[in-house]
Amino acid sequence: MTRSMTGYGRGAASGSGLRVTAELKSVNSRYLDIKCKLPKAAAFLEATVKDQLQQAVSRGKLELTVDVEGGALRKREISIDWELAEAYMVKLKAIKSAFDLRGDITIDTLLTQSADIFVEEAQPELTELPDLVDKALQEALGAFLLMRTTEGTALASDIQNRMTAIQAMLKQLTELRPQVMEAYKQRIEDRVASYVDDGLPENSRLHQEIALLAEKGDITEELIRLESHLDQLAVNLEEKGPVGRTCDFILQEMQREVNTIGSKSTASSISIIVVSLKSELEKIKEQVQNIE
Repeated sequence: MTRSMTGYGRGAASGSGLRVTAELKSVNSRYLDIKCKLPKAAAFLEATVKDQLQQAVSRGKLELTVDVEGGALRKREISIDWELAEAYMVKLKAIKSAFDLRGDITIDTLLTQSADIFVEEAQPELTELPDLVDKALQEALGAFLLMRTTEGTALASDIQNRMTAIQAMLKQLTELRPQVMEAYKQRIEDRVASYVDDGLPENSRLHQEIALLAEKGDITEELIRLESHLDQLAVNLEEKGPVGRTCDFILQEMQREVNTIGSKSTASSISIIVVSLKSELEKIKEQVQNIE
């Protein structure tokens, strides 16, 4: 099933005091590039989240944003190291006595010297957070993949329509093949005649050489290869998994064959078809750039 590289999905999950939302979006990219934006409370889940995305997606530039909110995040307790606080007080009183200092030792004095040591904020227990993040991510990923598949189906349909048009053009070229060979032969004869005085004599060796060269103007091989490439392209569009790169390679080969056909003929009827073929192949290539 053909899938697009662009997509969007959103998911949410709630628990006792927590709500997690996940948004996943992607654009075209030659490789798989994942960027995760997780809050501090869920930062330890980044490796797990990336692993899930890597298993589900093969190509594209992905951006995942996870938000965590709720009362559980605000339930923080303040713990005090009373032994350390007492030690500070003892030391401060000793300093005051030793230097005969005036004034009282206040809470402000103590906090100024040691707030970061004996007062700390303990993080709340968020045992349900991994499950909530996973549920939100799975919901977002499901919607994301559905959009990718829907867009991929539309891309494949458009490509197949253009392939049908190309098939019709190849049939026209097959019918015009004798004209291509004759035009190629005439071009060779005109070129040789321009270098030979009084034209070419009958039964000349040059006539045989011209006939051999004219065979090189035959486009049968190119037409056969184009037909084969079309079949391969059709098969790949039905394959499961990433097929974008393979389709892109097939299109490059098709463009090469079409260019060869164009170089072998100067007939306007052939040139018109070649231009149309190039146009359709270019449009298909633009669509393939969006396929995973």
